[in-house]
Amino acid sequence: GRRWLITTKELGTVMRSLGQNPSESELQDMINEVDADNNGTIDFPGT
Repeated sequence: GRRWLITTKELGTVMRSLGQNPSESELQDMINEVDADNNGTIDFPGT
């Protein structure tokens, strides 16, 4: 299956498209909260 990796830059783009305006540090905090292997990305297991 595919895996989806999202970086802070991509997360910021998504958040801004939803009308949010997170700072770089806020984005990093969000990713750190869900970054299981501490590689700086959010890993979504694909189907």
